[in-house]
Amino acid sequence: MPDQLIVCKSCGFSVNEDKRNDETGGAHLLKHLETLYDQWPRKAELTLEATGCLCICDQPCAIAYVGTGKPTYLFADLDPTTCAADLLTAAELYLDSNDGMVSAYKLPPELQTRRIARIPPAP
Repeated sequence: MPDQLIVCKSCGFSVNEDKRNDETGGAHLLKHLETLYDQWPRKAELTLEATGCLCICDQPCAIAYVGTGKPTYLFADLDPTTCAADLLTAAELYLDSNDGMVSAYKLPPELQTRRIARIPPAP
């Protein structure tokens, strides 16, 4: 099963702004990711998924990387208008790591302080 990049489609653009032009920040981010993902050479290794809520509403916009035998990473407080390319760059680091461990300093600069949690894989 390929690894996953999961986008919370309910997330607002920020804590103070849920929607722009009747679109949530998560939906906006997902749309940008889908555009880049369609041309991304590694899409066979990672699926792009959406979920109703990642339950981190006080820090929108949020995504998670999930992989079999790998830790799950939760990122939040993302700018849905600018982070899509950085998320695919980070996805490549996640894919290239056999154990899923990605050091914060290797992430794109805008994501380095946005990693909220690393959840160990299920045994």
